[in-house]
Amino acid sequence: MSPEHNESTFTGLIQELLDAIRARDLDEEMTLRADFKSEFKLNPDQINSALFKSLSHGKLLKNPIIEDSVDLQKVKPLSYLMDGWLLEGDVSLLYGSFGTGKTTLGLYIAYNFAKGLNVLDRSKPCKCGNSLFIATDGGANTFKKAMDDLGIADDDPIFYGENKKIHLWAYDAEQGQEAWAANINGVIRLEQFIEFKGIDAVWIDSAKSVASRGGWSYIDNDSVRVLLSYMREIIAQPNKCHIGFISHDGTEKGSNSGAKSWVEEPSMVIHLTQAKDEEGRRVGVQAYFKKDRAAHVDPQRTVRFNLEEGKMKLLTGGIIVGSCEEGLIQILFDAYRLGTKSLKRLDICKQAYTLNKSSIKTVDNTLGLLVNRRVLVRPKRGHYALAPAQLQHLNSLKSTGGKQSKSIDITSVVKVPDTIPEGKEVLPEGKAVGNYQTPLFATGLD
Repeated sequence: MSPEHNESTFTGLIQELLDAIRARDLDEEMTLRADFKSEFKLNPDQINSALFKSLSHGKLLKNPIIEDSVDLQKVKPLSYLMDGWLLEGDVSLLYGSFGTGKTTLGLYIAYNFAKGLNVLDRSKPCKCGNSLFIATDGGANTFKKAMDDLGIADDDPIFYGENKKIHLWAYDAEQGQEAWAANINGVIRLEQFIEFKGIDAVWIDSAKSVASRGGWSYIDNDSVRVLLSYMREIIAQPNKCHIGFISHDGTEKGSNSGAKSWVEEPSMVIHLTQAKDEEGRRVGVQAYFKKDRAAHVDPQRTVRFNLEEGKMKLLTGGIIVGSCEEGLIQILFDAYRLGTKSLKRLDICKQAYTLNKSSIKTVDNTLGLLVNRRVLVRPKRGHYALAPAQLQHLNSLKSTGGKQSKSIDITSVVKVPDTIPEGKEVLPEGKAVGNYQTPLFATGLD
């Protein structure tokens, strides 16, 4: 057999096997796997690796213009679907010990995401997203317990009907539902469902259970690294969705269970622990972001909260980071009309505080989000300006009498405090600053 014919036959068999898996034709799948083993002397792991590689290669653009290197101007920065909590087109890990509410927090994020609301320390609204929850660890019963903790009724329209926003996969013999496994068959099934239902975020609970069902060890670094890479390349990036794995604490303090690759590969890693007061009494839960590659403010932030009457509430002293997009665009447009094409970050912070009492953290977070969306550009270090397309849009609004937001006189001397607040302003008790803000509540716990 010639090398050309051998390569063609191998490629053809790979495609036939993928087609059989997509069609859920188990008999054909097993026949083709046997052909691979006998003709090419491949073991099951090698066959699965070839299948994953074929899926990943299939996501590349057809007939692209091949350059000698990556054009950085075409590379899109990592951004959020839900500011601070859900990445767009990437993978995350949420882990913690028993009783820290991992499943509950995941469901709380999904439930608010369905309504276009942000949670806890972030207040910027988001799209009304669709989520899939894969409950393999504790099954549907654990998911129902999380619903009860959050006061969500069984007949909530977010979970039912034509406008369902949250889907659940879990083992249920009476309903004919199988537990999902992280193997090639499971990944293809997940890919098909995401594309068909328009899923924006997936929560997989838990990493260990889906790995065990997939027939590989979740403590093996190479296996985990390959899976997470393919989940990012095959599912997350092409569909611009978030894939979050939920896991448990490891034996070492602060570590995750399983392989180190579980925390090395994802672009966001959150560790949940008990939040305690100065006397060591538990007052809630603490979410420590060990990593957040999309963050513009506090990439290793800590969020302390408690579940009260079905609501996740920040503990006393928590700071909400909001959004001041309209104000920043207006500030930069006013400067442009006066002949100043870009402004320093500190000058923007001062004017934003005067305009809307926006804190430095809110301004920094918003600047980063606007740069990611290419509304703003950074012509040089520490300077920001409106992108050409945004300038064209604003000028067209002005020429046609379009509505403009209030502006400030940037030619006058602006009196600002010597120190601009980093987060919380001096406001009435229980209030927080920035646009779209929600009140802070004390826990009321002993």
